[in-house]
Amino acid sequence: MIRVPNKAWRHTWALMWPVMLANLSLPLLGLVDTAVLGHLDDSVYLAGVALGASLIAFVFLGFNFLSMGLSGFTSQAKGADDARLIRTQLAQYCLVAALLSATVLAAQSMLIQLGLGFMQASEAATAEARLYLSIRIWGVPAQVFTSMLLGFFVGMQNTRIALVTVSVAQLVNLVLNVFLVYGVGMTTDGIALGTVISEYLALALVLLTLRRTLKHLAPGLDASRLKALAAYAGIFSVSLSLFIRTFLLLMGFAWFNRLSAALGDTVLASNAILLAFLTLISNSMDASAAAAEAQVGLAIGQRDPQALREVLWTTGWCAFGLASALTLVFALLGNNLLGILTSQPDLQQQASAYLPWVVAMPLLAGTAYWLDGVFIGARLTAQMRNGVVFGFFSFVLASQWLPSTQQALWLGFSLLFIGRSLWMLTVYWHSVRPMTQTP
Repeated sequence: MIRVPNKAWRHTWALMWPVMLANLSLPLLGLVDTAVLGHLDDSVYLAGVALGASLIAFVFLGFNFLSMGLSGFTSQAKGADDARLIRTQLAQYCLVAALLSATVLAAQSMLIQLGLGFMQASEAATAEARLYLSIRIWGVPAQVFTSMLLGFFVGMQNTRIALVTVSVAQLVNLVLNVFLVYGVGMTTDGIALGTVISEYLALALVLLTLRRTLKHLAPGLDASRLKALAAYAGIFSVSLSLFIRTFLLLMGFAWFNRLSAALGDTVLASNAILLAFLTLISNSMDASAAAAEAQVGLAIGQRDPQALREVLWTTGWCAFGLASALTLVFALLGNNLLGILTSQPDLQQQASAYLPWVVAMPLLAGTAYWLDGVFIGARLTAQMRNGVVFGFFSFVLASQWLPSTQQALWLGFSLLFIGRSLWMLTVYWHSVRPMTQTP
């Protein structure tokens, strides 16, 4: 056991709690949209928004590698006290984000058609989803840049901007959605338009904070690195690993839903409720990852083994404490929460029977969430990717051998997280732990 100053614990918690509150508020907007549309006279509007939102999520989550990559680069450059490098890397990432956003907008018709064709929903729901996506797609640049710049602020040791930005934007989104639907008489298009407006508001708030932050950095920018393709090799290498990681995680959830659907509509619906709980767990645990990626990169950039030991100790134990608290919450209140989410007795009974898997999930997956942050800060993104590859194929292969029951399905799904955690713990022991040793 090492002795850690109280200020180290306070700093870790100061980085964690804003991210936790901001992330926990994200699922609430979806519940508000559901309530707004759920009181209209036709359920097709709600079905269309749900369909469109699930497709647009692939774009936003797929581009999340920009946020994670920039966070790791920035924290190490800050640790090395290299303001010129911080500015240069930020500019490079902005150029990449602009290129990717422009590509999505240029190919929007094809992407929307492919996505809706894959979902194979009813004609009415597909029409509403198409309307939703045709508006929502114009918010992609704002969402991509906001997410990426929040990663920059994590690297700069500022996580409170995430809480302020998300809170204000979601409050505006809520008001706009209610006004546009009930006040103006819009339906699906009102929900999409309100969301897009709030996304650009969030970007404006982030840009204002960015302007103030850059004023306090020493001037200077390596313009030559913005023009040379070779200068982007490190960014593309990190980004590719993170993109593959995110894609396989999304595919893991898609595979779980596919297997759930094969077991019947009741199983599919009950598992969807349990996955909503898992979303709350992952959003909460991301707080420990944010605290880790910000401080690990800083300590490595400073070449300070003692600081790195303290960071790993505080963030690791905070992650374990948070995971334990989440397990306790779902063990005590899980069935009450099920009653809030559905009034159908068969769904409540089905979901309650498999709630213990959700209760165990924070402890099964908590290590992986924490080590995500450690690996981003240490720029071990290839090993981070490999952990997801191992976990994903563990789940897929197990699903071929296990019986076709819901119990077996959850057992296989848990391997996605257990395999990922075990792989990353092995890498941590051999690659990260030696960095804490004083030469």
